[in-house]
Amino acid sequence: MKYNKILLILLTVVSILFPISATVGNTQKPRKSLPTANIISDGTKLKIQDGQTTQIIQASRLNLRVLDGLNCQARKILPSQRLAGRRFLPQGFSFNPKTGNLAVGVVLQECFDIQQSAVFILEPQRSWRSYAIYRVQLPGRKALPDEFSSYPFRNIIKIGFFANDLLVKYGDASDSQGLLVFGNSGKPAGKYDGCVVTSVGENQNICPIVISD
Repeated sequence: MKYNKILLILLTVVSILFPISATVGNTQKPRKSLPTANIISDGTKLKIQDGQTTQIIQASRLNLRVLDGLNCQARKILPSQRLAGRRFLPQGFSFNPKTGNLAVGVVLQECFDIQQSAVFILEPQRSWRSYAIYRVQLPGRKALPDEFSSYPFRNIIKIGFFANDLLVKYGDASDSQGLLVFGNSGKPAGKYDGCVVTSVGENQNICPIVISD
């Protein structure tokens, strides 16, 4: 627990002093040059170029089960719902310089000044001729039932990597902001390590409330 606290404080300082990007804190040269990624078609598609290989990813292909999230059509919180990406976030994608995996943030729903988002890890296969999809899981009050579920992220501000850990900076309409840390767990999506508040607005609970069983 002490180590996690120290790690979170250190990462917070780093995030303030340096922009969160794919190259922040990278002291080793990547195994090869990283591909490029650009959002096209009004945010609904992501174009990845790796040498002569071009891969087009549709936001709608990225889906998961969201727990305790707002349903915009029903205008109420649902205990569980299946949602797919509507659009990619311009500031919400970053390559891991060590693995070549791509972290992407997508908007699932937005209404009543509330944005619900998700983060996915795309693992390239055969130089991006194909790819595997992993869901970054944000915990909450209840245990997640499977690897395809997550509590919703809020407004994603920035996504990046530091020392092979995934960092997600996010906020809400009240200008509260937090930094989520997903540590290297041996799995592409990592594992939630903790959260620190980086800016306090009206909402005092910007970090997820995680209740252990």
